[in-house]
Amino acid sequence: MRSTGAEPPSGQLRAWPDVLVVTVNLLLANRQPMFLWWGKELTQFYNDAYRPSLGEDKHPRALGQSGPECWPEIWDIIGPDIAAVMSRGDACWYEDQLVPIYRNGVLQDVYWTYSYSPVRSADGTICGTLVTCSETTGRVQLEKQRSHLLAELQHERQRLLELLTQAPAFVAVLKGPEHVFEFTNALYRELIGDRELLGKPVGEAVPEAVEQGYLKILDRVYHTGEPHVAHGSQILLARKAGFPPEPRILDFAYQPVRDSDGNVTGIIALGTDVSDRNKAERLLVQAEKLAVVGRLAASIAHEINNPLEAVTNLLYLVEVTDERAQRMAFLKSAQQELDRVAKITTQTLRFHRESTNKKAVFLQDIVDNVITLLAGRLRNAGLTVEKDFATRGEIVGREGDLRQVFVNLINNAVDACRPGGRIVVRLRDSVDLSSQQKGVRITLCDSGTGMSRPVLQRLFEPFFTTKGMTGTGLGLWISKEILDQHGATLRVRSSTADANHGTVFSMFFPTG
Repeated sequence: MRSTGAEPPSGQLRAWPDVLVVTVNLLLANRQPMFLWWGKELTQFYNDAYRPSLGEDKHPRALGQSGPECWPEIWDIIGPDIAAVMSRGDACWYEDQLVPIYRNGVLQDVYWTYSYSPVRSADGTICGTLVTCSETTGRVQLEKQRSHLLAELQHERQRLLELLTQAPAFVAVLKGPEHVFEFTNALYRELIGDRELLGKPVGEAVPEAVEQGYLKILDRVYHTGEPHVAHGSQILLARKAGFPPEPRILDFAYQPVRDSDGNVTGIIALGTDVSDRNKAERLLVQAEKLAVVGRLAASIAHEINNPLEAVTNLLYLVEVTDERAQRMAFLKSAQQELDRVAKITTQTLRFHRESTNKKAVFLQDIVDNVITLLAGRLRNAGLTVEKDFATRGEIVGREGDLRQVFVNLINNAVDACRPGGRIVVRLRDSVDLSSQQKGVRITLCDSGTGMSRPVLQRLFEPFFTTKGMTGTGLGLWISKEILDQHGATLRVRSSTADANHGTVFSMFFPTG
């Protein structure tokens, strides 16, 4: 007759020590963490593999101690299961179960995967409860952090999509050598008309663009990595099904997108439909702004692609690595990369959401923002930027317009410098020597090739450029107009000498 209690009849007592010896030997020889509660008192035995889970304040005192005495903090959780094993033989199993325990002096959230099984004598009497377990705290916490990081990554991707969706220009993202549409915003769809685009190559989705040579331009940008900027370019588009093509005039840029190894993986097409624009001044200004956006696109895409790719790789390493310390290091690195994405996204949104009204701004913040946005281009060009700010440079102005000035100046400096060169930006409270007016002076110096006197004399003429087909000849002209609107004065010094070459732009903003 089988007994289900933990207190055997007197005739069976002699069999219990043998069962205990066999069970304890099995437990001690096993490398899997194992634990045994024995007899009515639930006396405890455990192996070396279980010791780390006990902590210093329970081991070795727990050996030979009764269960309720050792585990008062969790007995209301585990006690009913142990009672069910000892009284009825009901085995149980849990996965990633939260069972908080006092360990090393504090109550810790500890997760376990464990089973409770009855230990029986030869006649079926239940002598004890055998526990086979694994502490899964590290894995559960890492999985929670991984899920959190993935959610943050998705959030940042969504913010970027919202930025492109709200951009005041048409935008399309093309992937691979076939130029497959991966993203389009509302302005692009309005330009192209009512047709299916996503997942289709340009040649299939917009056949009239192929006939007019635009596919050849895309191929050239993809294979050479050189951007293409066009102003006042005409294209015939059938904007509605069944309607004949109609001419549209576009300002646009095709900007290559590169992966972390510098390989071109796609193209960003962005621009504005200027068909209905009449004022020449506005046309020129908007065209130059588009050129600025085009030059920024590669840097922003590169800056964002790198941390996103790093996060993907780090999360993969988290999944395949067993060592907890290494996994925590990978997760910390992934969090740092996501922080980079968030910073880049925030600064890009600031660049887009510019105010037309003058307000108090800090030149230091504007320059820092521009340098961050252009970090990819500066790094690819092999240049270093030195910032020497003795003041934050508070003035009253239009932040968006001032940002465009510094984008133009720093981009020009990058074009002028060779790898290994440097750009220095200094910011000081100052006094204008001619007017004795108080203000802020910011100077931008580069170690580039410098400019000759004839070039300096024509520097601020519209359409004058030394960059051939890649330049618009509008950047410095518009920059000078913006500085004039802020009451700022601009001086330029440049040298082409072999020993001491470079250019310095000095801007003084009155504050008094």
